[in-house]
Amino acid sequence: MKIKIHKVLVLLFCLSNTVCFSQKQQTKDKKLAKANAEYENFSFVKAGKLYEQLVNKGYDSKEIYARLGDTYFFNADYYNALQWYTKMMEDVTSAPSEYYYRYSVCLRANDQHEEGLAVMNAYYKKEGKEDEAKKWDPVTYLKAIAAQSDRYDNLSQAGINSPFSDFGAALVPNEEAVKQSLKIAQVEKSDKDRIIRENAEKRRNDDGNKLGAKREILVQEKKKENQEKFIVNSKESDSKNNDFLILSSEKLPKYKEVIYATAKDSGFFKRKHNWSEKAFLKLYTAQIDEDGNLHNAKKLSGDVNSKYHQSTPVITSDGLTMYFTRLVVYDKIKNKAKNKKAISNLKIFQAQKVNNKWGDVKELPYPINVEGTSSAHPALSANNDDLYFVSNRKKKTNDTDLYVVSRKKGGGFANKAEPLGEEINTYGRETFPFVDNSDVLYFSSDGHPGLGGLDIFAAVKDEEGKYIVANVGEPINSTSDDFAYSIDSDSKRGFFSSNRKGGTGDDDLYTFLETKAISFPFKLNPVYSGTVKDSISGQKLRGVEVTIFNDLKEKIKTIYSDESGEFSVDLEPLKNYTFEFKKKGYTTEKIAAKGIKIGEKKEIQAVLFNELEVVVGNQVLTLKEGDNLTEKLKLKPIYFDYGGYTLRKSSKLELDKVINLLKIRPSISILVKSHTDSRGKDDYNLRLSKNRAKTTMDYIVLEGGIEQDRVWGDGYGESQLINKCSNNVQCSEAEHELNRRSEFIIVIKE
Repeated sequence: MKIKIHKVLVLLFCLSNTVCFSQKQQTKDKKLAKANAEYENFSFVKAGKLYEQLVNKGYDSKEIYARLGDTYFFNADYYNALQWYTKMMEDVTSAPSEYYYRYSVCLRANDQHEEGLAVMNAYYKKEGKEDEAKKWDPVTYLKAIAAQSDRYDNLSQAGINSPFSDFGAALVPNEEAVKQSLKIAQVEKSDKDRIIRENAEKRRNDDGNKLGAKREILVQEKKKENQEKFIVNSKESDSKNNDFLILSSEKLPKYKEVIYATAKDSGFFKRKHNWSEKAFLKLYTAQIDEDGNLHNAKKLSGDVNSKYHQSTPVITSDGLTMYFTRLVVYDKIKNKAKNKKAISNLKIFQAQKVNNKWGDVKELPYPINVEGTSSAHPALSANNDDLYFVSNRKKKTNDTDLYVVSRKKGGGFANKAEPLGEEINTYGRETFPFVDNSDVLYFSSDGHPGLGGLDIFAAVKDEEGKYIVANVGEPINSTSDDFAYSIDSDSKRGFFSSNRKGGTGDDDLYTFLETKAISFPFKLNPVYSGTVKDSISGQKLRGVEVTIFNDLKEKIKTIYSDESGEFSVDLEPLKNYTFEFKKKGYTTEKIAAKGIKIGEKKEIQAVLFNELEVVVGNQVLTLKEGDNLTEKLKLKPIYFDYGGYTLRKSSKLELDKVINLLKIRPSISILVKSHTDSRGKDDYNLRLSKNRAKTTMDYIVLEGGIEQDRVWGDGYGESQLINKCSNNVQCSEAEHELNRRSEFIIVIKE
C-alpha cells in the first residue's frame, strides 16, 4: 500500500470524527481492542493490518468495514478504501453523513462517476440539500471539466522526486528581481510625477496664465525615454552603493527557486509518524531551470525544520518573511503522567530571513491559530495584504474550510478570520490554497465536482463579489489526489503535486506550462475605459491612437477611440500601465493608471490640447503658419544693446515663453529673424544680426532643451526696418531700439 503523506496533513484535522455506527465495541477480543486503540491513536497503517486480520478470522462487522475503509481513505488509497466502504454500505439504510461523502469520493476516484452521483444524491437528501445534487450531474460537470482541459503543455515530473513524498513547491522571489522591481517602481513613480507635472504645466499655460511666466524646471527627457528601458541589472550594480544601479534591457526571472516538503530520509535515524509510518516532512530548496524543471535539492538552512512535520510555505513578495505549516505535539494534560495521550495539531508559523537564513520562528497568534483546532497551508494574496489558510475550526465533520485574514501594514493581523463562503467551502475538504499574481485563487477540494480524490480548482469573484469556481481540467487533474498548485503568472510555468499512477514516490512534484488561461463566464481581466476630449471645445475625439505601456516601458497594445470618442480595453490585473494618447494636430498626453483587480473597472478621462490653439488672457487664439509669435503671444520684443548680441535678462524671460510653447506644442517649429537698426555699415549690420540670430537660437536649444531641427533662423541686418529710421533719418534712441529685434515666425511641422 502506498501511503500519501499529504493526506496526513489534510486529515490530521480529523481528530475525532471517525465515529462508527454503534458505540458498543467488542472489547473482549484483545486484537480488536488493540486495533481500535491504534485507530484512535491515528496509527492507521497498524490499525488496518489488525482489522484485516480480524476480518480474515471471520469478524463480519459494519463498524470494522467502516474503519478499514478509513485507514485506507486517510492515506489516499481510494482503491482499497472503496472495497471496504462498499462492504460497509451493503444493505445499509442509513449511515453517518461523512461515509456517504467518503464513499462518493472513492467511487469517483475509481472512475465510477454515475455511482458516485447516486451516493451524493443520497447524502444531500439526508442533509436536506436536494438542490445541491444538481451540480453533481456527471454529464454536466464532466463536460465543464473537458472544456477547461488541454490548456497545459510540457507536463512532467519535476526532476527531484524521491521514492517518498515530495510536494508543495512554493515559489521563492528572486532576490535580484526584487531589487529590480523596486528600482522600476522608483522610476515609475518618478515618471508618473513627471507626467503629472508636465500635464499640469500644459494646463496652466492653456488656462490663461501668462504663457511661460515661469521657466520650465523639468529637463527635456523625451528622446531619452524612447531609447531606454528602465530595468535594473543588479548583478552589475555597485555592491557598496545600491543607488548606482546599471540599467539594462534584460528582465530578470521573478522566481529561480522553490521550497518544498519531502519525507525522504534526512538522517540515519529517521523519525516516523504513526499515522502513515513514514518519515516526518522537512522543507528543502530546489533550483528552477529555464525549462521549469527542478534540480539541486538541498535541506532548507536555518531554524525552520523541527523534529515533526513542516510543509507548505509561502514567502512574501520581498522575500523576507515566510509562513509555513508545522505539526505541534503536546501532552493532553500538561504536567501530568507521561502515559497520557499526546495531541497533535497543525499550526501556522512565521520565519524571517536574516543573513540568507531563515530564523526567528514564531507561532502565529489568534485568529490564525485557534486552541484545540488545526490551521495550515498558508497563502498570500497578490499584494500580500491578505493571508489565506485552511482550518477545521467550524466543521462538524472536522474536514477543512478556507479562511482569509487581513495583514496589517505595521505588522500583525486583523482580529477576525473570515471563511470564504459557501461558493468555496463545502461539506468536504477544501485545502492547499494558492493565489497567483493576478489574484486568482487556486485550491484543492473533494467537495466540488471533480474527477476523483482531490481536484484543483480556480476561483475569482464576479461583479457581485461572489466566487465563481472552475475545475482546472485535465491533465492537471486526475482520478487521484491533485493538489498544491502554484504558477508564475508571467512565465506561465508552474508546479502541482499528485499521487497519480506512474510517479516516482508516494506524492510527486510535477511541472507544467499553461498555454491558455482558464475560462470563466465573465471577463477575467479588468476593463479600462474612457473618453478623449478636446480641451477647448469639449468635443469627443474619434480616431485617437491609444497606446498602452507596462511599467517596463514595453508596448502592450494599441487601440483607437471610436466614433463617440470612447475606448475600452481589458488588461492583466494588478499591473500598472501608462496610457499614451496621440492624434494629429493635438498634443500627446500620458496618463498613469494603477493596477486593479479581476472584475474591476477603471475610468480614464483624457483631454487633448489642439496644437495650434493657445489661451492668451481670456482669449483662445488659433495659430497658423507664418504667424509672428511676438504679436500673437503679446511678447515683449527681444531687444539687444547697441552694437551687441548678448541677450538681456528681460529678453530671456520672453524667450522662456517661446520655449514653453514649443514644449507643449511639438508640431510647431520656428524661424528666428534677427534685425539691426540702420546705423553702421550694411555689411557690419548683417554680421551683427546673424550673431543675434545665433544667440537667440542657442538659448532656445541649449538652455531650453528644444530639438535643433525645430529651430532655425537668419540675420537680416537693416533690410527690414519697421519704422522711418533708415540711413540719414534723424530718430530718437527709442525709435532705433525698435529695429534691434528678433521675431519668431511659426512653421508647422508635418
